[in-house]
Amino acid sequence: MANETTSTTLDALFSDVQQAALFTMQERGFMRPLVRNFNLQGQPGKQAKVGIYPKLATTALVSGENVDATNNAITATEKLFDCDEIAALVTLTDTARDSADDNTAASIGRILGETMALKVDEDIAALFSGFTESIGAAATELTADLIFQAVAILRSNSVMGPYVGVFHPKQTYNLKKQLANAGSANVPSLSDVGNRALSEGFIGRIAGVDLYESATVTGAAANEYSGVVMAADAIAYAVKKDISLETQRDASLRATEIVGSMTYAVGELQDGHGVEVVADAVI
Repeated sequence: MANETTSTTLDALFSDVQQAALFTMQERGFMRPLVRNFNLQGQPGKQAKVGIYPKLATTALVSGENVDATNNAITATEKLFDCDEIAALVTLTDTARDSADDNTAASIGRILGETMALKVDEDIAALFSGFTESIGAAATELTADLIFQAVAILRSNSVMGPYVGVFHPKQTYNLKKQLANAGSANVPSLSDVGNRALSEGFIGRIAGVDLYESATVTGAAANEYSGVVMAADAIAYAVKKDISLETQRDASLRATEIVGSMTYAVGELQDGHGVEVVADAVI
C-alpha cells in the first residue's frame, strides 16, 4: 500500500521541543444553510425529486355573476438531484501515532471533516456562473450599485427575500473601499455599513442582501470571478449521508485507516432566483 502517514512523513512532529501542531489554513464550509436543503437520510433511494409549481393566471369575470371561472391546468416541473459519494482516506501508522506529541488521529479527523465541508462549498460556488441572469464584467469593480441591480432583477422576477450574496474577498475589496470612502479627499459621514467595513472589515447587509466572502468563488479567467446574489431556492443541496468519520484497523500494516465520507448532491433549483455577478478579481 502506498501513501501511508508514517514516522517519516510526520517527522516534523517528533521533536522534544514541539510546542504545538498547526493546521494549514482553509475555510470552513458555511454555504449549506444559504441554499435550499433536502434531507434523504434514512430514506430509500439516493435521488432527490423536487416539484416546482407554476404561477397561475386569474380572469376578471366582467360578464356576469353566473359565469364560470376559467379552468387552469397546473403542470409542475420536476428537478432531479442524484447524490454521489466522496471519500478521503488517511492511513496512520502506529509508529507515527505513538511518536508525535500531537493527538494525530484527532487532528487527521478534523482535517478530513473540514475538507469535505469545504468541498460542498466549492461545488455550490461552481454553480454561480450558470444563472441566466448575469450582470457585471471582467473589468468591472464590485460596487453597491451592482448589488442594487441584482436585487432589482430578482424582484422583477417576483423573487422574495431574504437574499444572500457570496463573493471572493478580492471582489469585495473594492466594495469595502467604496463603503468606507477610502482614498477620497472628501470624508463625508459614513453609513452604518460603511462604518462597519472601516472598523471591522465586515460588510453586513446592503439592499436587503447579507454579504459573505469565500475563497471558493472562482471565474472563467484569473482576473474575473463569478459571485452571486440569490434567494435560497436558487440552489439545492441534497444530503443522503452527512460527513462520517470511521476507523479501521490494519493489523498487518500496524496502522489505522481513517476514512471520511459523505453522500450529497448540489444543483440549480430555480434559475430565476439567482443572479450571477461578474466582477474584477484584481486588487
